[in-house]
Amino acid sequence: FDRLAAEAIISLKEELLHVRLIAVVPFRGQSNRWSAIEQRRYRLLLAQADKVIVLSEHYYQGCLLRRNDYMLAHSCGVIAYFDGKPKGGTYYTCGKARNKGMEVVNLYEIGG
Repeated sequence: FDRLAAEAIISLKEELLHVRLIAVVPFRGQSNRWSAIEQRRYRLLLAQADKVIVLSEHYYQGCLLRRNDYMLAHSCGVIAYFDGKPKGGTYYTCGKARNKGMEVVNLYEIGG
């Protein structure tokens, strides 16, 4: 979903000049275990980002949640695709956002 959202932002940038894509990468080398096609797609997205923030040089347990915490700390709301299952990073992030009083737009609920 993150990559699809980034691609949507890139396409919107042509029409909406004030829109920016800021990529928050949990750790350097995040894509190393992905397929060659997905790695190429990822590198292209990062190259088109207005800013890339790498939070850690290395993977550590919980680094993906820390990335989500960083994004919440620098956002006013969340757009997610969350199926409602009480597990995983999307569950964690949507719950934390709601606890902070942030608006959460769940595309899963809108489009099924």
